[in-house]
Amino acid sequence: MVELQHNTPEPVVLTNFRLTNPAALPSDFDGLTFRPIKTAVKAALNQDQHGLCAYCEQHLTPDSGQIDHIKPKGGANAHAHLCFTYTNYAHGCINCKTCGQKKKNGLLPIEPGPGCNREWTLSTDGTIEPVVNLTNARRHAVRQTRDMLGLNVDSNLVDERKRWLAQTIVILKQAPTDIQAFLQTAPFRHILATVL
Repeated sequence: MVELQHNTPEPVVLTNFRLTNPAALPSDFDGLTFRPIKTAVKAALNQDQHGLCAYCEQHLTPDSGQIDHIKPKGGANAHAHLCFTYTNYAHGCINCKTCGQKKKNGLLPIEPGPGCNREWTLSTDGTIEPVVNLTNARRHAVRQTRDMLGLNVDSNLVDERKRWLAQTIVILKQAPTDIQAFLQTAPFRHILATVL
């Protein structure tokens, strides 16, 4: 998962929307008026996330994917007051098996942010698993987050992580001083870093 920090200043169009629409409802997020604002928000999030999906870490272009509400805007876990809050947004891929579309209106026990990867690691088979020595409660939180996002469900995603892990191991063996440069551009760089 991307250790998301919202570094880019919030897009001015989002700030202006909130100021001019203080009574905006979650349904307005999907309205025509908000559509151009979504484009600006996606581009800013893509910059903050260095072109990766916040959850599965696959490459995304600034105009692809979707804006996911980290804390949902609707449903039983609604945080409607955060619907137009930039720091509650993540840029995610569109895949019905994984990420925001799989999470739907669930509340993640572990959200994308600094330190979010310290309790899980990448196995040699490409799956994401809890690290050893966690309490039962923390192990449950890791598994619940992973499963809510479907991070081990899509075999293509698992196989792709396995391939990138193999490349990482080769670089570690043949040119260990190049590993940091490699991780700067690799997809899955956050989860790959857990095995170093």
